[in-house]
Amino acid sequence: MTNGQQCISRPARPASEPGLTRRAALSGSGAALALLAGGGSGRGSVSGAAANASLAATTVSGSPDGLSSAPYRFKIGMYLTELRLPLDDALAKAKQIGVDQVWFHNLLNEKPIAEMSDAEIDRLGQRVGGQGLKIFLINAGNPFKTIHLTEFDLKSMANHEGFRKEFQALVRSMQIAVRLKVSTVGAFTFAWPGEYSAGKPTWPMRWLTRGGVIADVDMEKLVKAFSMVAEEAERYGVDVALSMMPWNYTNTTNNFRSVVERVGSRRLKVMWGPADNLNCGEWDVATAGFHNVRPALHSLHVKDLHLIDGLRLEFEYRPLGAGDVDYLTILRNMKAYRSDAVLALATHFTPPSGSRVEAMQINYANLKRLVDKVEAES
Repeated sequence: MTNGQQCISRPARPASEPGLTRRAALSGSGAALALLAGGGSGRGSVSGAAANASLAATTVSGSPDGLSSAPYRFKIGMYLTELRLPLDDALAKAKQIGVDQVWFHNLLNEKPIAEMSDAEIDRLGQRVGGQGLKIFLINAGNPFKTIHLTEFDLKSMANHEGFRKEFQALVRSMQIAVRLKVSTVGAFTFAWPGEYSAGKPTWPMRWLTRGGVIADVDMEKLVKAFSMVAEEAERYGVDVALSMMPWNYTNTTNNFRSVVERVGSRRLKVMWGPADNLNCGEWDVATAGFHNVRPALHSLHVKDLHLIDGLRLEFEYRPLGAGDVDYLTILRNMKAYRSDAVLALATHFTPPSGSRVEAMQINYANLKRLVDKVEAES
């Protein structure tokens, strides 16, 4: 896998184009995936028969009735951890680049956020505010990111050492959010079997089914875990934005919906990751995917990548706009529904200079061009 290569992505060959066989479709190429997304797989994309019509549409033609006609403006934030700078330097650089909101899960040369005292948290908030910035999401570490769901059963979950420790960190993040007057905290959604311990054995299944089939026994554990999370979130009056890593159970918009609809809490939101969804085979992420997450959309993890061979998990991160994610359609859909979600810039690619700051500057400039274009459209 290589990083930082710039290119102009090519659109997928339409499903109706001749010469695309089922064998080609299963090879993992972009054009093949377009065939599967068009109905060949039987899973993944939202249809009128499968979901509420407001969530099922795959295009947006204009603003829904009754919404304001005032000029729409996007909110741009930054995943500050990507800069790998000391906090004050990172904050100053974020402001210089052009954002006014940030989030982070750990800080260089600083104590883990979950271990900070109230006084240290207050000082942290002052340091962010002193740069004219706002924290839009609190992440005390990465709760539930690397714990395999298979490590515990339904009954032993609350007593599992790893689960208990990270659940407590998540609750601490809620306390911090209340203290800093931040409305949302972040969490992850557990790793698929063997993801970090046995070479990702379920990946081929997940790719070929546009995200993976969640077994009933696993769904029961996910519902119990996030019902516990939602109960605490309700107690503290904050929301919880679930992330969308390819290695976790909410790796696609359909899997996210499946989990949160079963939990049934207004407190569960999403930090949408279109690039991660695409990397899991959700080729219609900019259209049907948007409508799957729209009611719960808190923010977007904005990065780009190019798929090389999905079945073999071969891909490369690229500058925003040089990969395969259709951000122009995503932004137009957000504008049509006047979404207040924050576009949280990330990078993941490395430019020739090796500078993480330059990578962020590139992605900000590329996103700003897209944002300006969409905001100017009638």
